[in-house]
Amino acid sequence: MEQKRLQKLESIAKKIASEHILWSLTEAEDIFGIITITGVKVSTDLSYLDIYVSSLENKDILAKTLAGRAHKLQREIAKSISIRKVPRVRFRYDEQWEIASDINYTLHTLDINKS
Repeated sequence: MEQKRLQKLESIAKKIASEHILWSLTEAEDIFGIITITGVKVSTDLSYLDIYVSSLENKDILAKTLAGRAHKLQREIAKSISIRKVPRVRFRYDEQWEIASDINYTLHTLDINKS
């Protein structure tokens, strides 16, 4: 599948996933706080759709909780997009924001004497 079509599929899947999370996890706001979709990546053979998420609280169970609802999301994507093969949805916790925050904190706490 060409790159433009993959990017379009990722964009549409991100929109559907964000709506799905918003409406299906309303009770989870108390558990996770704000849930953010940080990225969506479709494999070139359309086997997998990896959705990268992050949250402020209970990071260790976020991906597992969402994985339990992945099949419903996959059906919603299949209804919305007409493609032969609907990728299998997988949720991944995105740790990039934590790493960036740690680096930022470290840089700000450095004691650098300006000469």
